[in-house]
Amino acid sequence: MSAGRRLVRVVAIGVLPAVLAFAAVYALRSGDSDSDSGGDRAGAGRATASGGAPPAPAGAGGQPAASAGPAGAVELAATLSGTAYSTELTFEVPEARARVSPPEWVRDCGRFAAWARDNGGVPVGVEPVHTLTLRARRSVDVQVTAVRAVPVARVDRAGEQGPQVELACRDGRASPAASPPGRWRGGDMPHPLAAGQTLEVPVELDGLDEAGTPVDPFPGGVSDYRLRVELEVDGVPQTYDLRDGDRDFRCCGRITYMGYQAARYEWTLAPARALRYCAELRYTGEPPPRTCGPRAPA
Repeated sequence: MSAGRRLVRVVAIGVLPAVLAFAAVYALRSGDSDSDSGGDRAGAGRATASGGAPPAPAGAGGQPAASAGPAGAVELAATLSGTAYSTELTFEVPEARARVSPPEWVRDCGRFAAWARDNGGVPVGVEPVHTLTLRARRSVDVQVTAVRAVPVARVDRAGEQGPQVELACRDGRASPAASPPGRWRGGDMPHPLAAGQTLEVPVELDGLDEAGTPVDPFPGGVSDYRLRVELEVDGVPQTYDLRDGDRDFRCCGRITYMGYQAARYEWTLAPARALRYCAELRYTGEPPPRTCGPRAPA
């Protein structure tokens, strides 16, 4: 064998193991690098799910999605519960409708109110009060910062037949109607809720728009509206647009004025169902006493 060939063989024998070792080390380091990148991505995902990133996007109707972060910590609903002057719900309806007995499933004044709204009854009285029901999905601090009415549409009532009267409910027990419900303003500190805890709070509508300008959401006539509720959940602002179940809220029936009070129908549902009728009043000066008595349902 020539000297040149012996040199090539020596070089191949000496270099080949080094090349193989370098390739193995490079492959191991590449795998470690990919693993580290995946760990970083997983860590970023955990930070997002735990609320380290901005809250989840708003869902249908403007209500925050309940999938992650502060937006999913609280379930919120609202019901109309009275006015600033009374916890009693009274409705404006055509007289023929007021004399119709509610169906059998209407056995308390809460269901009566839902039935009246389903049948076109318009809540009577300005300054409506709503009860917010907040349910915590986890331990959380909640503060209500603003509740506003957002008008949706004017209600055309020109086609309704017959005189309009007031319709109310009595459940056979002492009524708290003489005590206004007041307003829960949230205070300077958030309200702590444990996981699964439910809180009910009556709230009046704020008389300011988002810019702080005084506004009357119901300047005249009847309007459908939604509630825009602003909360702070663990210090993070959240906004909910709420409806009255599967329909919009409605306001405001105004059929009693100075010198006139509309006729009134009052249903008692328990312990026995009965109808009471109070005749309309027309007067000058001080209103005279109302004359009320039993009335046969239609």
